Amino acid sequence: MTQPIRVAVVGGGMFFDEIIGPSLIDFSRGGIAGALSSIAMSHHAPSVAGIPIEFCAIGTHSEKSGTAGRIAGHVSKVLGNTGPKPYYGEKVWEEILENEKPDILVVATPDNLHTPAILAALEAGVDVVTEKPLCLTLSEADQIINKAANEQRIVGVDMHKRYDPFVRHMMTHSLKKYGPINRVRAVLEEPLAVSTEVFAWAEKSNPFTYVGCHWLDVVEHYMKVRPVALYATGEKNLLANWDEYGPLIAAQRGKLKSDLKKQGPIKTWDSMNVNITYDNGMRGDYNNAWINPEEFEAGVNQEIEVYGIMGRGMVDQQDRGFRETITGDGSRTRNPAFGGVVESAEVGSELFGYGKASLAACFLAILRRRRLGKTVSELKGTYPSAAEQRWITMILESAAIVAQKNFDHSMKGEGAPVTARFSEEGFEVLDPLG
Repeated sequence: MTQPIRVAVVGGGMFFDEIIGPSLIDFSRGGIAGALSSIAMSHHAPSVAGIPIEFCAIGTHSEKSGTAGRIAGHVSKVLGNTGPKPYYGEKVWEEILENEKPDILVVATPDNLHTPAILAALEAGVDVVTEKPLCLTLSEADQIINKAANEQRIVGVDMHKRYDPFVRHMMTHSLKKYGPINRVRAVLEEPLAVSTEVFAWAEKSNPFTYVGCHWLDVVEHYMKVRPVALYATGEKNLLANWDEYGPLIAAQRGKLKSDLKKQGPIKTWDSMNVNITYDNGMRGDYNNAWINPEEFEAGVNQEIEVYGIMGRGMVDQQDRGFRETITGDGSRTRNPAFGGVVESAEVGSELFGYGKASLAACFLAILRRRRLGKTVSELKGTYPSAAEQRWITMILESAAIVAQKNFDHSMKGEGAPVTARFSEEGFEVLDPLG
């Protein structure tokens, strides 16, 4: 019997519940072959169809929350087996790597904790699938990329927007019709609950790092461009004054101040605006926020528009055609293309969509390396790799620095004159007042 590929996960938050967990349940039931048509890799299905996946461990931070135990119990009930073993701890990946000896570690920790978990896994000879962003700084990215190369291990990054069928169709079938591209405009805005309720670590990140990386990846992956220069600004009106505005929002929803999960100021950006000049002369405008009211019609507001000299294209989530109105909930736009569910009389439910597709691409690369004898270099370009995220990490880090410097200058009445420029070696912040 073929030995299973053992998969452990660290992190059990919102994205685990919505995408990672259901995907792993599906992979454990039937392998990854069935998901490969969504990434144009179904020709590999016969060679990986017989490789079983075993979800062996789930690790979360606080034992008091009981999250890992809840997940383990749910998976055990659905799969009819013992389920993954629950672990808890500040560096929970260390115990998992030591005790469980997994083949794959899925990293779904807060953004600022990706790097130590990834490096520990690579040191243990384990392949990695990590949530975006890869990490927060260029120095961390280089550590990960170099370690992965030295150990000849896969580090896949869940950049699922490149697998969105609407975006993918525009970028692969229509882009060439638009002629030379003058400008790309991309928006991705998360609901207010993300920064005020879901993520305790919002102050350690920002909305551009958290979701702007998706559109950066789409542009880099499909257009093969590199950044030359960057300008960034941002706003700190709502979250920085949450002690004032939070109770007002709660009152409008018929709740009390004590009902707010976070009390006092939340020291992070409401929104960020990043403008990039690319090496082909194209401009990229990226707008990201995580303060969308919960009354907004969709879970997120996302759109990308490409302007060429011969044409233009736009993908807007709210224009995909699925709206519904329900008493007590209002009008809502749904996006089952990301994480839809098919009900099954035999197994209960199965996940489909580009959230699962991205994970399948990373798992396929790892299975091909571990079981089919492919080298890391031979698998280049078949999955979203850590190496592909180096320029994106550069942009994320520099944008955070530039936006903060511009904010500080603007508060002093000095304008917002700070920019950054890029090279293969890294980036340089240019502050004429600093």
